Amino acid sequence: MRLKLIAALAGCLGVGALIPLTLASADPQPKVTTFDEISVQRLNIVEPNGRYRLVLANSARFPGLFMDGREYRHHSRTGGGMWFYNDDGDEVGGLTYRNNAAGRTASASLMFDQYKQDQTVGIEYTEGGGQRRAGLRVWDRPDYSIQPLMEMSDRAARASSDAERDRIRGEMRAFAQSQGGVGAERVFAGKTSGDAIVRLADPEGRPRLLLRVGTDGTPSIEFLDEAGNVVRRIAA
Repeated sequence: MRLKLIAALAGCLGVGALIPLTLASADPQPKVTTFDEISVQRLNIVEPNGRYRLVLANSARFPGLFMDGREYRHHSRTGGGMWFYNDDGDEVGGLTYRNNAAGRTASASLMFDQYKQDQTVGIEYTEGGGQRRAGLRVWDRPDYSIQPLMEMSDRAARASSDAERDRIRGEMRAFAQSQGGVGAERVFAGKTSGDAIVRLADPEGRPRLLLRVGTDGTPSIEFLDEAGNVVRRIAA
């Protein structure tokens, strides 16, 4: 009996010793490939569970809106670039750039989104109508999730007519207002219309303090009321 027990234990130990070897053979080392050059229309960096972490794409294959790993079509997004995603599978900002040579317009931006919301800080350049603006922007955003807006955006992108698309966009605006709005820009620091400025706004997005160095080199500080009127100005 004792010999049979010893033999059985030995057999178990033998099987146990083989398990790590079997697992090791089923989990080979990741393959690393080196390229001198690669041309692709889209490159997806994904987590082990398949969710996106980073996407680089041209305008034709640029992704839609993402939340909780689900994609929604965007009703107006164009251009290409790079898009970032968090652990939940939400898009959380990106690097985009585009231009229209015929209309002489151009833009580029690096944006970072608030959790479950829209962008809250970004660096942006825009040009159009003979005007250029470049600088750092900071927004206040409300606390509600914008997933319902993504669902509406998806419906607007699939609309069969311009009238239907405009109606859904109206629904999007009404929903946002019912939840407290879309937020407001609180800080801009950069250049616009030839002036270097720092503009600070109240929670409604109304400019209240403006630091400016004009095109002639003159510095000034302006205090504004709720209507945008200058109530005090300090100039050198």
